[in-house]
Amino acid sequence: MRKWWEKWFANPGFCPLCGSVHSTSNWGDIWDRLCPSCKARLHRIRPPCCSLCGRSWTSPSLCGDCLRHRSRDLERNVAVLRYTAYPKELMRLFKYRGREVLAEPLGEMMAEVLFEAGIRPEVVTYVPLHPDRMRQRGFNQSELLARQVARRLNLPLRSALQRIRPTLPQSRRSRWERMGALSGAFRLNPRSVGAVVDKRWLVVDDVYTTGSTLVECAKTLKRAGAKQVCSLTWAR
Repeated sequence: MRKWWEKWFANPGFCPLCGSVHSTSNWGDIWDRLCPSCKARLHRIRPPCCSLCGRSWTSPSLCGDCLRHRSRDLERNVAVLRYTAYPKELMRLFKYRGREVLAEPLGEMMAEVLFEAGIRPEVVTYVPLHPDRMRQRGFNQSELLARQVARRLNLPLRSALQRIRPTLPQSRRSRWERMGALSGAFRLNPRSVGAVVDKRWLVVDDVYTTGSTLVECAKTLKRAGAKQVCSLTWAR
């Protein structure tokens, strides 16, 4: 039997991901507002997880990849979902088909998961695009997600990093190829010199694959004096 408040306060609404009409609670969180179809196709990462990269794992310890390639700069990554077929489709619409409105529900999911993980950063930043890529796409999806996360957690957002060297798409490269391609690709934004020191930073990106990009960002922040660097991604 439905609870009395669900009966009185549930109204036809729109799924924030696909736009379909369904009955939803005005008082629910982001997961309550998703339509049943979207909810069924999103596979949330639940404990136990790797204590570094956030992937589903057999115990709350380091996974095999992190044991072999552990970063001394990135303390921990938290991710919302496994990067299966439907999240890949949503990310394609978000990044390449102009569905910028997806930043709001995706960012809400990310902020919720970060808070549940007990990570308490002081400042939020994001993985930057190279200016050439920014001109082509017109927006940085990681920046849009970071804005949503910072707003919901009431944290300052800073453009702390700059990508100074363009890199080719990384999806088909090995870990070592990615690390080589990304080495020296980032620098501290001159406007953030001095603002990084002794702060706990959160770096936001859309998807964590090998973690090479986030590790390079963390390395740049740590060299500038950051006390701690964690990252947050929508998918893993």
